Amino acid sequence: MLIGKREEFDLNEMAIFVHVVEAGSFTGAAKNLGLPKSTVSRKITQLEERLGVRLIQRTTRSLRLTDTGSAYYNHCARILGEIEEANIAVTQMQSTPTGTLRITAPVLFGSTVLSGLIADFMDDHPQVQIDLVLTDQRLDLVQDGIDVAFRVGQLEDSSLIGRHLGDARAILCASPEYVKKYGAPKHPSELQEHTLMTASQWSQWQLQGPNDQVHNLQLKPRLQVNDFASLYTLALAGAGIAPLPMLIAASAIRANNLVPVLSDWPFEASPIHALYPSNRHLSAKVRSFVDFVIESVRPNPPWEVDMDDTTEPTSKKIAQTH
Repeated sequence: MLIGKREEFDLNEMAIFVHVVEAGSFTGAAKNLGLPKSTVSRKITQLEERLGVRLIQRTTRSLRLTDTGSAYYNHCARILGEIEEANIAVTQMQSTPTGTLRITAPVLFGSTVLSGLIADFMDDHPQVQIDLVLTDQRLDLVQDGIDVAFRVGQLEDSSLIGRHLGDARAILCASPEYVKKYGAPKHPSELQEHTLMTASQWSQWQLQGPNDQVHNLQLKPRLQVNDFASLYTLALAGAGIAPLPMLIAASAIRANNLVPVLSDWPFEASPIHALYPSNRHLSAKVRSFVDFVIESVRPNPPWEVDMDDTTEPTSKKIAQTH
């Protein structure tokens, strides 16, 4: 759309308005911008007069956005952010990724998927150093100096830009030896006849069945452990039926060292995202790494298994009580 008169908008006024809102005062904005407080105040007044609305309610002690001011701030912040990103994209188009890339991820995703991708990325980008923090705690990207965070589950912070990698799924698994000896259930209601193992955080199972069926199972597990790697090892050893994330179980299923049990009744999937702060310059190293990960895992994430290609065991009478 063409603007007929320059007076209809002023990017400088918009930028000053955003600074005032984020600083919480004219004084703070003036200090950050290196301008006299009177100039900042005058620019906001001119902006309000130009728009014909009150954006900020002023008192002797504080500033408060009006409803209109709040909506206008959201639009201005987005517009100015897009302009900044456009400038950065142009200037960095030919730049080479360099420097330290600080990444955080949940332990399971980081150890089973991300570590291998990082090794490949480092081969392609010898001038990038990696600082990888694996933790199940959600670090604050700004306070903890994180460039890229990988999160499994629903996103909470709308100020972060998220790119979807795929979904993390979990299914019930057992070893072929266990199934051969004890059989396999055909319906979740038969699970209590088996030796069940679980992770500490999954004391209740909610299985998602065909035709939107849901089966809730309050567990009385024979074994409970707070570590998925140990639960995986126990399942491989034939100790029982266990819920395992496909992140850790996929390769064993493909190798027939684990077999899916009740594959038509998986647990609810959780999205996996790569996140970075929206208000930070997107450096070449961040852009290259996130693009590399996305291209490596989509459209066929390595942790997914086509259940049509696996042979799920048929049920037989349980041989003994356990």
